[in-house]
Amino acid sequence: MKKSYSLVMFAMLVLSFIIAACGPAATAVPATAVPATAAPAATMVPATEAPAATAVPATAVPSQPVKIEIFTRFADGVSKTYFDEVAASFMQKNPNITVTVTSADNQTYKSEIGVRLASDSAPDIYFAWSGVYAKNFYDNGKALNLSSYIDADKAWSSKVMTSQFGPFTYDGGVYGVPIIMDGKTFYYNKDIFKELNLTVPTDFDQFLKVLEALKQSKYIPISLGNIDDWATGHYMTTLNQRVVPADVLAADYALKSAAPFSDPTYITALNTLQKMVPYFTKEPNSVTYDQGISDFVNGKAAIYYEQFNQVQYIEPAKFDWAWFDFPAIAGAAGDQKALTGAPQGFMVSATTKHPDEAVAFLKYLTSPEIAAKMVKETSMISTVDGAINSDTATPKMVAIAETIKTASSINLWMDTAMNSEVVAVYLQGIQAMVGGAMTPEQVMAAVQAKAMEVK
Repeated sequence: MKKSYSLVMFAMLVLSFIIAACGPAATAVPATAVPATAAPAATMVPATEAPAATAVPATAVPSQPVKIEIFTRFADGVSKTYFDEVAASFMQKNPNITVTVTSADNQTYKSEIGVRLASDSAPDIYFAWSGVYAKNFYDNGKALNLSSYIDADKAWSSKVMTSQFGPFTYDGGVYGVPIIMDGKTFYYNKDIFKELNLTVPTDFDQFLKVLEALKQSKYIPISLGNIDDWATGHYMTTLNQRVVPADVLAADYALKSAAPFSDPTYITALNTLQKMVPYFTKEPNSVTYDQGISDFVNGKAAIYYEQFNQVQYIEPAKFDWAWFDFPAIAGAAGDQKALTGAPQGFMVSATTKHPDEAVAFLKYLTSPEIAAKMVKETSMISTVDGAINSDTATPKMVAIAETIKTASSINLWMDTAMNSEVVAVYLQGIQAMVGGAMTPEQVMAAVQAKAMEVK
């Protein structure tokens, strides 16, 4: 992606990133005290584990009153309440630091953060999806290098799982603190599998046989709401990682190869997705995300491809459920044990007047006690080792955390791993292919043309 040197162009570039979500309008809420009561171009991040958690770190109190702002995408519900309460408890412990929590829904946040970082009203701390989205802030000089803080306080930073720092690391420096980790999996209805005498598939050929058996029953084999094109984009994120050679994928996503996306394995990956199309919800491009998840939770569909961090929407199901990873594809060149997903976290503005206080708040946010509070109250999956345990989470959520921790590597979402203009064409093409309007060859021709245009 070509680097932008104009503040206006920077704001427009951030606005162009496509990460699906919607919600209420932005709100700015100064937190008040309350009683104490989840590598630059590389798409693969090795998974490692951090030491056990300890107590909440102490923060040096500044001699003069300080005000900092944190801008988040958590605009409503228990997540917003959590951040407001954490800010309030932080201020109780640090009376000379005033923390204002500003929040916006995903789409509003994406449009506002670029404008604010390009102005004189930049928040001290701001949310970021990892990968290219966060790297854009680094490329434009809007993010503070946090490496010195991380290296100087291993008692704190070693508790955050090392693998989760990777997608916030650029040119050897760490520019974000990961708060939430995630992964993508196939949830399945164990009762339906038992009823039809089906077993969990271990490879893609077995998977197709299971889907065919489900198609012959009264159930939807795989529930899919693809009215927003990111849904099948998540499928292709995994399929590209499974099918395309890792070195080819990394070079193409970074637009560093001579002819990006020309390797024939990209068409193979799309053809693999096409094999699944007959088993999706009928006319999925007209089905909303909410309907897709509802069909699974209400027992109409047997399988649903969803993020671990959305498990709270699966839990109301009245049937027994479990999950399995995307089945291995025989003979494919990619890592068959990688997990698609990406951490989310916070970055510190390069122009903040109070970097020490901003980092102190992030340390507090990722302390064992506060991370455990996030897990228990929001069901978000914390990056802090030990925060998810039998006291804070259900047995299934504990097992989910272990699944993420033991993955061979983390495969970043397609829409955060490559240039925003290229991925927009890619996602639209995938959606059109699923709807029967394009062939795999036509999709990749459009992607190749856009990649050469912006390269």
